[in-house]
Amino acid sequence: MEQNAINRLEKELVVILKEEYSFYQSLYVMLDKQKDLMRFNKDENLLDVFAEIERCHKRIKKSEEKISLIKNRDPKLFRLASISPNVRKIVNGIVTLVKKSITVVTENEEYMNMKYDRIKDELGELKNSEKIMQYMQTEDSSPHFINGDS
Repeated sequence: MEQNAINRLEKELVVILKEEYSFYQSLYVMLDKQKDLMRFNKDENLLDVFAEIERCHKRIKKSEEKISLIKNRDPKLFRLASISPNVRKIVNGIVTLVKKSITVVTENEEYMNMKYDRIKDELGELKNSEKIMQYMQTEDSSPHFINGDS
């Protein structure tokens, strides 16, 4: 009887994890697309990608809740089903995709921080240029008083 329950739970986990694997593949592709959009200054598309990533955050929470519910139903049975080779193979694939996604996110953050710093520096240079231009203006229309004369 217990072996039957383990097999059923294993099959349920495999179905759920395959769905999750597909989701994490899509997330990785989307993050990689985000990287390309940032690098090639396709800023008009970035907002859509960021919105999609926000939806993915919610989807990840649902995934975690789904697995937690199954685990909490019967922790011992879950542990036995989760060590099966089919389940481990899918879980390892998901772990690999998550690691790759984290790497892409880190690269994107570094790139955006460099871009932010560059823009900040350029704005500082523009402010400096404006001060120089004001200083170099040819005529000053305000009256000057020298030795009490106007």
